[in-house]
Amino acid sequence: MKRLSHILPAIAVLASALAAAPAQAQNYPDKPVRVVVGMAPGGSNDTIARLISAELQERLKQPFIVENKPGANSTIATAEVARVKPDGYNLMLVISSHVTNTMLYPSLNYKLDDFKPISVIADTPFVLVANTKFAPNNVAEFVAYTKSRPERAIDFGTPGMGSTQHIAMELMDQVAGTKMNAVPYKGGAPAQADLLAGVIPVIFATPTQSLPFIQSGQLKALGVTSKERLPQLPDTPTFAESGVDGYEANVWFGIIAPAQTPDDTVKLLNKEIVDIVRNEPIKSKLAEMGLNPIGSSVREFQDLLDSEQKKWADVIKSANITLQ
Repeated sequence: MKRLSHILPAIAVLASALAAAPAQAQNYPDKPVRVVVGMAPGGSNDTIARLISAELQERLKQPFIVENKPGANSTIATAEVARVKPDGYNLMLVISSHVTNTMLYPSLNYKLDDFKPISVIADTPFVLVANTKFAPNNVAEFVAYTKSRPERAIDFGTPGMGSTQHIAMELMDQVAGTKMNAVPYKGGAPAQADLLAGVIPVIFATPTQSLPFIQSGQLKALGVTSKERLPQLPDTPTFAESGVDGYEANVWFGIIAPAQTPDDTVKLLNKEIVDIVRNEPIKSKLAEMGLNPIGSSVREFQDLLDSEQKKWADVIKSANITLQ
């Protein structure tokens, strides 16, 4: 009986904890949720984060607050999210560079396994966008132009060294035989601002970012990096149509959380995000932005992360890119 008297309190504590766990999951969220974006306001990832956060706020009756923390190609913000309490109140919108960063920065204090994928929201190709005063008017002319002046590489604006656009530019150099100079910015919006001002001649931009400026005639589209032409830019050829065979690149957008975030919380967030993305009005809004709405399962997101690691490893190794 004496031994039992010692065991019973421990059993009571364990039973209490087990009873509290479902209640905690059922009450989520009961306070504001932070959604971190590792780039400056105004870019595609910021726009998507705010669109999805507003819908989650409406459905789950708590504020979903987007917080921009630009710097070092999102690695500063990502490292912070990796260290926070994994309770579902700190999420992050990431893009394809979430994978390549782990290959580029040898001193990173986090790894992919430090996060739990929730859902891929959408993906999209890039548009090769130029200042209207830049001489080439299509990809074929652009490739010929860069090769005609090997003594001076074309400045190519990117949202940061090691960004998805930077890696896609390196892949273009390898496939098309061009040689360009990557000019890093703290996000896609600042890079496009300098493109509009004529400071740099060309960038890779998402349709979300560039379509309004292309349609207004402030910028011109030279080509798209998808297999097929974009419905929003029917007169802009693909890279393959322009003679750059084998070139394809895109960017995806997804929501992640710290690795130890409760499975019930991840399941709830996945369910809501998938429903948001696959139905109106968000489905149409994403399409209007030039995005392909997805709304993946957690497993599908993990499979994508695994395949992306394989795809970009050779490109990064061949380009000999290492960042600090």
